[in-house]
Amino acid sequence: MRESEHRYSTVSILLHWMIAALLVANVLVGGWMEDAQGPDKLGWFAMHKSLGITVFVLTLVRLGWRIGHRWPALPGHMAGWERLLARATHVLFYVLLLAIPLLGWAAASAGGAPATDWFGLFPIGNLPVPRSEDLGEALGGAHKLLIKATYVLIGLHVLGAIKHQFLNRDGVLHRMLPIFPVPRD
Repeated sequence: MRESEHRYSTVSILLHWMIAALLVANVLVGGWMEDAQGPDKLGWFAMHKSLGITVFVLTLVRLGWRIGHRWPALPGHMAGWERLLARATHVLFYVLLLAIPLLGWAAASAGGAPATDWFGLFPIGNLPVPRSEDLGEALGGAHKLLIKATYVLIGLHVLGAIKHQFLNRDGVLHRMLPIFPVPRD
């Protein structure tokens, strides 16, 4: 389960793709939640909150794993600015994947949203923030702004993967793909 010089561990790969899939699902659910009315809105809200808290917890697990397991080395041909951008992108992902769920949860709590259950299994209370529509709206605005920042970061991440795959042909993309072997020179 250790990171190798050429590939991320199975744990890292699973956490990466699980979080990515949950993010896509939560964006979809968040959109449906915004468009829904009445009891349907509450159902979508509960699902959105459950998914967000799951992303938060899995990101904490991933961060813990990352602290105990070094990243595979970046290719030697990468310029200093590319290395800095790669590391900064990963650090920003951790920050955003922790901040966005907390801001959403705090916004809902401040706005007086009802407590929900995590996928119907156990209760998720509200955070201890002051109850205020203005605070809820401000926190909700920050939540949405950071989601947009995450879209930009995902775009950079995907462009970087495409660059490495098709321009550099250095196998960086394969390090995070669960079914393809890492090409070796």
